[in-house]
Amino acid sequence: MRLSRRSMLKGSALAGSAIAAPAFAAALPKVPLVVFDSRIPESCAFAAAHAGAEQLDLAQGVEKAWRALGSVRGVTGLTRWSDWTALRGALEEQGLRLGEEMRVPSPLSSRTHLFRWTMTAR
Repeated sequence: MRLSRRSMLKGSALAGSAIAAPAFAAALPKVPLVVFDSRIPESCAFAAAHAGAEQLDLAQGVEKAWRALGSVRGVTGLTRWSDWTALRGALEEQGLRLGEEMRVPSPLSSRTHLFRWTMTAR
């Protein structure tokens, strides 16, 4: 086998990419945290649609919610307006910014104050 400059460059590029792949994968954003309220049917359905993500149920208590917000890179939720405003303040303190916010219809629970929202790291 003949060793040329080209084959050495190809080999080093392949080795470099194999070493860098785990570091690159760690830098990718993880599946966002999903915030929902199990007392609201629409919110439960929203959480079920995000089955692979880490989930936070506001019906379990506010203290648990604050502890779970440790260092997240992305959060999405379907919550009441009051829960959303409290969470938004805490997430902004951690450096997250608003990505999306919209009022959603809720015919099952007949609530008019449900909001779907997303926050991501800056």
